[in-house]
Amino acid sequence: MKDIFIPTQNFQKFSGLCDELLGSAAGIEMAAVIGSAGRGKTTAAERVVTHNQNAVYVRFEERLSYVGLIREVAFAVAGVRPNRTQDCVEMIRNELGKARRIIMVDEADRMSMKHLNTMRDFHDTCKVPVLLIGEEFLRGKLARERRLISRVRETMTFEPVSQPDVVVFYRKALGLDVPPAEAARLLKHAKGDFRFVVKDALQAERIMKASGMKAVTEQLIDEVVRDGGE
Repeated sequence: MKDIFIPTQNFQKFSGLCDELLGSAAGIEMAAVIGSAGRGKTTAAERVVTHNQNAVYVRFEERLSYVGLIREVAFAVAGVRPNRTQDCVEMIRNELGKARRIIMVDEADRMSMKHLNTMRDFHDTCKVPVLLIGEEFLRGKLARERRLISRVRETMTFEPVSQPDVVVFYRKALGLDVPPAEAARLLKHAKGDFRFVVKDALQAERIMKASGMKAVTEQLIDEVVRDGGE
């Protein structure tokens, strides 16, 4: 299987949201991207950061205090983690003053209200976009405080993977055309999770190599979905 990136419908919406936030200066440049695990949120964020020098990425971990979060933002923005909190804040402000960037924070549903308000402070004081990425629990956390939710200009939902996404992935990763009926079965088996699309494709590739199959058939998909059921 080729190591490729598929610009799914979700990714295109995600990338467009980032561009919109970076191009705006209305003072309401916070947004949230929410979706179940496995739908490609992290991959989308990493892809944007790789191709956009004005985007930085922070992965939140539960071990981080709010000071630890500030240090991680400093590292994402400036490449260093000063020990003193004030030094971190000043460095972040200086760097963001030179070039406006969007700060993406992944796993934001695991953040405390203090962590979330720390990111609100960066949005307010540094005048930069902040994109919070997480699972459904994030929606409720943001709604707890008016000063947070009032700054969130858009909440994008990462939808389940689509049938066209499945078809394009098989074509580009394996060089295979998937008939509509079999693509629908693969989509159902994946249950909206792009990771399962990839796992099923790896399984299909193994079966085809072992059996000598050259095309995606009903028999092949029968074997792929057998373990997990349809």
